[in-house]
Amino acid sequence: MQSMVFAEIKHHRTDLLKRTEYRPGVWPMSKDLAGGISQAQATVHQAVAEIGERITSLDRDGFETADATYLLRPRSFLVIGRLSEFVNDSGTHHPSKIRSFELARRHLQEPEVITFDELLARAEWIVENSG
Repeated sequence: MQSMVFAEIKHHRTDLLKRTEYRPGVWPMSKDLAGGISQAQATVHQAVAEIGERITSLDRDGFETADATYLLRPRSFLVIGRLSEFVNDSGTHHPSKIRSFELARRHLQEPEVITFDELLARAEWIVENSG
């Protein structure tokens, strides 16, 4: 048994937030982040509508095999941008930009938004702790 997962991958240099505040201390999502979210949601919706709840394999005689892939509310990911967008050259953070981005993605149900630097850190952690 398997589950299908979808990933939309953008560029690591894609802006996460617009360059100007919407209101003091409030930074809106960039056009590319909002578009990537919409694209990922539409892809999953279309796949579930066209494929259904599961994909089964058939043997030579036409019987279902034990191998099936399920599409029951499949997980989806959007890999985009970098958290370093919120850090200046001297290494200090921009708290209101970080807050705006984190609140937006934490309240988003699907897809899960992951930045390239977070993905790299996860991969490095897995490699370091898998031995």
